Amino acid sequence: MKIEKGVISSTQLMFLIIGLIQGSTLTIAFVNESTEQNTWIAVVVSFIIMCFLLLIYNKLFDKFPEKNIIEINDIIYGKYLGKIISVIYIYYFWLVIPSNIRILGDFFNSFLMQETDILVFIIVIGVACIYVVRKGLEVIANMVPMFAVITIIVAVSLSIMLVNEMDVKNLMPFLQLKAIEFIQGVNIIVAIPFGELIVFFMFYPSVKDKNNIRRYSFWGFYIGAGTLLLVSLRNILVLGSIGGLQVQASYQVAKIINIGEIITRMEVLIAALLLTNVFIKIAIFCYATSLSIAQIFNMGTYKHVVSPIMILSMLFSVTMFDSTMREYEFAANLYPIFGLIPQVVFPIISLIIAKAKNVKVEKFS
Repeated sequence: MKIEKGVISSTQLMFLIIGLIQGSTLTIAFVNESTEQNTWIAVVVSFIIMCFLLLIYNKLFDKFPEKNIIEINDIIYGKYLGKIISVIYIYYFWLVIPSNIRILGDFFNSFLMQETDILVFIIVIGVACIYVVRKGLEVIANMVPMFAVITIIVAVSLSIMLVNEMDVKNLMPFLQLKAIEFIQGVNIIVAIPFGELIVFFMFYPSVKDKNNIRRYSFWGFYIGAGTLLLVSLRNILVLGSIGGLQVQASYQVAKIINIGEIITRMEVLIAALLLTNVFIKIAIFCYATSLSIAQIFNMGTYKHVVSPIMILSMLFSVTMFDSTMREYEFAANLYPIFGLIPQVVFPIISLIIAKAKNVKVEKFS
């Protein structure tokens, strides 16, 4: 049953993918502690791995056009096992929401408005997200391109402004770290910024020009990953090994900029973009969670569950971590392992079973 009546173009899908990856910029801090000045290499290796995963995602969707991941699970695994796997996906989609609300709230509470209670940030983010997601997929898709382009322009501009502050020696020593630390860094990047593209299985059926989904999915991934690599390299070249000690390197780098006492306080712009980008990511996962729940319970619309999901997310975001250290431990050690199940394990198994059953590929209309 098709619940979402909204339709988006493949170009809008591309920008949604770019926006999702840009919304994960804050999470690079979880990688820096392990890989330090080699973070950019971890991004490159993760990019290569994700290219194969994205190909698997698209091949699986090609097998089941017009179907989202909840419907695909029922077809491949049957009514009961399929529902169990779908519940795991719903929990995964939902878990991203309170985690990112808390990360964003902690960032603003720590760097910009120390005297303001974190609950204020959480409530504002939650209410705004409820409003946007209830407006529908098309509203989300329409607001993303402008912010995605602005983020790219700002990332490139800041890199140019900071050329004189960069030192190639900051990239050294090259790969002088334990293999387990590098693997952990790659795992984090695959699981958080890149593997989260699995959420777009809930968006693919709403793309009108489905023959272009694969091409624009990859272009969105290329551009988003390229932006992430640029930001990572810039921060390392400017900050060096101490970048691994910075909670938010991009924010710290922007504070350095001072061109003739005219172009200053660029960190305020960075903070605004971080707020917008993470909000977009939260909205994407809130939409996917709401649609998944509506799908599994055969509801006529997903909009009735948006508010309960966000209220639960806001409450959980306050209590899920008792300190910033616990937040980092979760993001660096626990989430990447759990994330591999819906991001890697299930899609690969699903594609193997689909091919083994010789499922007939339906034609796009």
